[in-house]
Amino acid sequence: MPMVAIKSSERRIDRRLPIRIQVDYETLDEFLEDVTANISVGGMFIRTDAPLVVGTRFRLRFTLPDERRAIDAVGEVRWTVMPDRVNGRRVPGMGVRFDQLSESDQRQLETLLANWKPGEEGA
Repeated sequence: MPMVAIKSSERRIDRRLPIRIQVDYETLDEFLEDVTANISVGGMFIRTDAPLVVGTRFRLRFTLPDERRAIDAVGEVRWTVMPDRVNGRRVPGMGVRFDQLSESDQRQLETLLANWKPGEEGA
């Protein structure tokens, strides 16, 4: 299946959907499970008290609401919020950029974002 490279310049202009989705991901040492705080076509913020190191590339898997097929992607940690840096608005976690998505997975994300209406809470 063809893969789409996500341009870094696209990641901040993409519409972000505040949504909680379970995300499974793996490092060299372990399999992890956390939830998102938000998602866009370019990436997601994963809530975790143990963010990976900035620059870490890893595989992740998640399923969008009302979809049966999971999205498998490669992500890269672009920034983190450590638990000791949390304040009233911030939560601990990591900002992840999608490095590669299949065209069909990118369409799934685009459809979700296009159909979301401001003020709606995610799942």
